[in-house]
Amino acid sequence: MKNILLITYYFPPCGGAPVQRWLRFLPLLVQAGNKVSVLTTKDGDYPVLDPSLLEKIPPEVEVIRTSVPKLGKLWQKITGKNEALPYGKIEGGQHASFTKRLLIWLRLNLIAPDARIVWNPSAKKKALSLLRERGSDLIITTGPPHSTHLIGLYLKRKVKVKWLTDFRDPWTKIHYLQLEKQNPLIRKLNQFWERQVVSNADVNLIISKAIADSLPEGRKQVLYNGFDPSDFTDMHYAPASDFRIKYIGQLTAGQDIEPFLIFLSEQVQKYKITNITFTFVGNVKPETKNYNFPVYNTGFVNHASAIEEMINSELLILLINDTADNLGILTTKLFEYLASQTPIMCLGPVAGEAANVITSSKAGKVFSELNSEVWEYIKTLYQNWKHGEPVRNDYDCSLWSVQQQIKTLLQIIDNETIK
Repeated sequence: MKNILLITYYFPPCGGAPVQRWLRFLPLLVQAGNKVSVLTTKDGDYPVLDPSLLEKIPPEVEVIRTSVPKLGKLWQKITGKNEALPYGKIEGGQHASFTKRLLIWLRLNLIAPDARIVWNPSAKKKALSLLRERGSDLIITTGPPHSTHLIGLYLKRKVKVKWLTDFRDPWTKIHYLQLEKQNPLIRKLNQFWERQVVSNADVNLIISKAIADSLPEGRKQVLYNGFDPSDFTDMHYAPASDFRIKYIGQLTAGQDIEPFLIFLSEQVQKYKITNITFTFVGNVKPETKNYNFPVYNTGFVNHASAIEEMINSELLILLINDTADNLGILTTKLFEYLASQTPIMCLGPVAGEAANVITSSKAGKVFSELNSEVWEYIKTLYQNWKHGEPVRNDYDCSLWSVQQQIKTLLQIIDNETIK
């Protein structure tokens, strides 16, 4: 049995993608006989709230929360808009106010590694106190925000604790930093911290091989995301009077769905199709345009409802961020898409790891650009649906379940090199 301290900025009642990975691992870590505590934020700047996820935290897990300055409230006060602190993208856009563009410039050029670093002082103090009072066999820090890894670096040097990092995204090569100009000094500082973290951690857990290869030298282990089969229990596909295409989640930097909607609209008009709909499920604010099919927006829904939306669809859209280093992008959403058994259409690199997962699982098609092959794929699914045939994937995707991924994590935790 190991005594483990997980340090994470995002944790329920925070909702959305940032919390799913470790929320799935925690019950399995406990079942394996480990004692797990979580150090997290109290009322942090969360992208969304989903209190229903609190029920997924095992009762054996102690959750310790420390205060954090609410930059989100300051952001809203300065910008004059009721919007969350940016998550997953840092871009103002040509229509953004001068104030918002100035704030984003300040974030890019004066703050490193990210704005959530304001939590570090209280987190360091509490973590150090916990380690000195009760000890720990292992601490785990997960990012983004990658400022959380600096807490682990501090503790590693202070008390010589065994330390695992967890990279859910790249650090200096994360998609939104590739798309924005940044102060060279801040960029070099980020690169320095990245090297320090990766080289000093006992093991670095990374969600994909390409991201692992892009990080500095250090001991690395790929640990994929996975879906929780229990999330799909007693949920069943029910056909409707429309062929339902959906996009689940938010749109981050480098994800532009507008070209696809225009493309789809042209095809729908050309073939005089009247029963295709498109739905955004999540905090997405698409431009108001007239398409040749209805476009709906549910707004943010809780996790269980998002799963239900995935299942009750005929086609799910996955967008890989259009950036230079995008081969290793593997979102949590992809694995839930697989488990939903709904066909997937991915727009992204055909040589990427997401493409490999989709094609090896026979779960859909991957296209690098919008062309006639894209429409042929959609049309084939549509015709099958129209003739009453099941539009479902029946390939066994259990390889991507969290029960499979936890085996790698448990082997690392039990390895003699980190005892």
